[in-house]
Amino acid sequence: MPAPFPQEEEVKAGPPAREVTADHFLPAPPELKTALRCDDNTERFFNRSGIEVLPFVRPTFFDMDGDGMQEMILGTKDGSLLLYKNSGSTEIPRWTLVKHYFDGIKAGVFSSPAAGDIDGDGQPEILIGTGGFSTDSGKVIVYRNYGRVTGPTWEEIPVQDLDVGNEASPALVDLDHDGRLDLIVGNSSGRLFLFRNKTIRGRISFSKDNGYFRGLNLGLYAVPAATSSGNKTVIIAGNSMGKLYLLKRIPGKKPFWRKEPLPIWISSFAAPAFIQTKSPEKKDLVVADGNGQVHYFKNKEVNYREWELAPAFVTERLMPGPACSPAVTHVNDRPYMVVGNLYGDLRLYEYAPSSSGLPWTARQGFFKSISLPGFSRGVLTLWQDNYLLIAGHENGLTAFLNTGTLEKPKWVEQKDFLKSIPKILHAAPAIFDIDGDGKWELMVGDAEGNVQGFRYRTGKDGGPEWERISDCFSEVKVNRFATPAFIKDSDALYILVGQQDGRVKIFIADTRIPGLPLFQESGYIEGIQANTHSSPTAVSTDGIIELSVGDYNGNLKHFACKQMLKENGLDK
Repeated sequence: MPAPFPQEEEVKAGPPAREVTADHFLPAPPELKTALRCDDNTERFFNRSGIEVLPFVRPTFFDMDGDGMQEMILGTKDGSLLLYKNSGSTEIPRWTLVKHYFDGIKAGVFSSPAAGDIDGDGQPEILIGTGGFSTDSGKVIVYRNYGRVTGPTWEEIPVQDLDVGNEASPALVDLDHDGRLDLIVGNSSGRLFLFRNKTIRGRISFSKDNGYFRGLNLGLYAVPAATSSGNKTVIIAGNSMGKLYLLKRIPGKKPFWRKEPLPIWISSFAAPAFIQTKSPEKKDLVVADGNGQVHYFKNKEVNYREWELAPAFVTERLMPGPACSPAVTHVNDRPYMVVGNLYGDLRLYEYAPSSSGLPWTARQGFFKSISLPGFSRGVLTLWQDNYLLIAGHENGLTAFLNTGTLEKPKWVEQKDFLKSIPKILHAAPAIFDIDGDGKWELMVGDAEGNVQGFRYRTGKDGGPEWERISDCFSEVKVNRFATPAFIKDSDALYILVGQQDGRVKIFIADTRIPGLPLFQESGYIEGIQANTHSSPTAVSTDGIIELSVGDYNGNLKHFACKQMLKENGLDK
């Protein structure tokens, strides 16, 4: 989450933008109201996997209902747990969220789960490691199910001294082969801790073995996974740098640990978990990363050293990165979607619907020569028959012209293209012909929740000379980090504006009145709540508004919204 940005003075690199003043407007029209009825079509357009993008997710696998197929349990950034049931196979899973299964279980933030029968009653308990900057961080909390398998009632079991400092990440394995699952826990400093299971007659207790992992350090934010292979215990641990290690304890008078780097590299915050295969002799490895990607590795030689990356474990899901911000435009009658993200990356997606697969296909490397500050959003259009990219980011706006071809783009920054537009922090650009003159205007959301508008005329040098459209957007204001999108029908023009809390607000202007439109607030779109920092883009086709929304976690959601419902004289 970005820190709040102070309001900076406008920095003008060229002649000031001319203003289109109120003299261009007729008196304000009567107040207009509108509403949208939207159906979620995300599965069809952006995500057929059934799993949302969850940054810093921690997975574990266990057969919770005893049907022979392991479920996937995910610990999330907000501290809750999610259960996904697999109706496919291990190699080609089909995940479905079992809603409310873990209601009653939540621990701080950045929860890390483990599951197993630790008291010997034949039913699994849930252990959850806690994280975040709180007094509870570093604890492991135990929950027992007092209900049915299909309708559980989870209650916390008091267990003393399960504390490792900060960011607890548990794993269960019968380390000493006494028939009871022991507890291994990683923490934020890269250490592992062993708690031996001392449960007697159903009363759960653990004893901390301070010497077992002495001298072992794995780097920051150690996350262990453990399993039994024959009469041996296999431990693999990941860290914040995305590295994974196979751990081996070397016996002797002074036992020590050898950590063998695995030929696996994850972008960040590697969180491994073992998953069953068709062979009882081996387990495969599933690894989540800090961006919410989930990777599947096959155990090649049953030695837990050689791994092969398998096809995506979570398939058919667009992953543009955290704080993703889409912008759909039609260029030469073809729809393109540019998606920016937290890191300043831009990705181009082309619309190519088919009977199988998602309709949006990434054009790899299309913007690879462009480097931007964070929180980027790009809009693709044409300028003098060349592709023009207007990119917003946390420091302002930048324009690039493609001097190559669509197949082999060559992007050149146009330093003077936007020179008369003031600096706008966290600029979120959109283009639309709001006055019907056949030329697009540039509208920009900012960090303070405002939307500013600019239109151009061609100067003597062939470049644009910008003038500010001031009064048009005077009533357009949202709760920080405004991201605008525009839709027009025969009677009205609409701005859909995303904001920091994840909602999307509507503003409406009556286009039957001559002159530039004057927008008025008209409430929020019901049923649309992103995981903060909503970033909408919209296209209207045959009375249906195709609304795509990005969020801070990195999810793209798609909604098909029925035609605006109008009041106050706009009904037909």
